[in-house]
Amino acid sequence: MSHSVVYGAVRTASRVLADVGHLGLLALHSRVHLAAENLFLRKQLALYLERQVNPRRADDATRITLVALSRLVHRLDEDQERGP
Repeated sequence: MSHSVVYGAVRTASRVLADVGHLGLLALHSRVHLAAENLFLRKQLALYLERQVNPRRADDATRITLVALSRLVHRLDEDQERGP
């Protein structure tokens, strides 16, 4: 493997671990804090739409994190549907 491939894989893995850590911290926040962050993100999206600016393309770490989160949410939804 070339140096750049290894470097890219290590960088992606470190970003995924950082995202997992961030998710863990978010789970510890209160509902009020999460509601405020959600409001901020909605306003940021509204600014993107208003200014007709395209958000940056997601990098590999972001895509991996989104796939993992979508699978987790899907599993949680299935567990709730089954019940106790």
